[in-house]
Amino acid sequence: MRKLPKSQYRLRKIIGILGIALPILLLLNHEDLLSSMSHYYYTSASVFFIGILVAFGLVLYTYEGHKPKSDKSEFLSDNATTTLAAIFIFITVLVPTRWEGAMGKIYFIDNLHYLFGHNHIIKGTIHLVSAGLFLVLLGYMSFTKFRMGDDKRRKKLYKTCGIIIWSSVAMLIVLFAVDRFIMNDQLNCYFPAYTFWFEMLAVWAFGIAWLVKGRFDIDAMELPKKLKKKNSKLE
Repeated sequence: MRKLPKSQYRLRKIIGILGIALPILLLLNHEDLLSSMSHYYYTSASVFFIGILVAFGLVLYTYEGHKPKSDKSEFLSDNATTTLAAIFIFITVLVPTRWEGAMGKIYFIDNLHYLFGHNHIIKGTIHLVSAGLFLVLLGYMSFTKFRMGDDKRRKKLYKTCGIIIWSSVAMLIVLFAVDRFIMNDQLNCYFPAYTFWFEMLAVWAFGIAWLVKGRFDIDAMELPKKLKKKNSKLE
């Protein structure tokens, strides 16, 4: 497998850092815990929500990764996977979630559209499906692609992250169904902001996977040696 240019490792680190930072920035910027990350679109934290999701899309779209296998045994190449993920995250931004059901304070005024704000069920469904497919593809990237050409310990971490991402999406699907058909949209009363917490778990899992695949841990361990070498040259 060919060695990737350093720029590709930097892109991996950027995705990882943004993934881990997203829920933290949303919580720090807005005073209320909302039912999902998507509802922060309607708050002052929208600058982080929109900005980071767009950054995800741009970085994933420009990411090439490894070339497809010549025997065509791959279901999706690195580039195809990340390009599809970029498309879905752009849709997620352009078609935001419904403002209804935020479970906390938002800055949306009825009959006054905030950016692309809305309260339409169909648009809300498109948003949910796009966000879900984005996470599923990143889970596939971690579970399948990242495990190629790496050591056993790191492969185990990528597999674990992929399982966490997929499990989070699966749990949300189950909970959405329970909330809609059994709890009559009252599940948040018993499990406050359950969507937000599972979304956070998923984005942290893919954030960690991308950081490690970007050799963040290796760079961190080598940093003291580089600094020591640099200081010795200055002396």
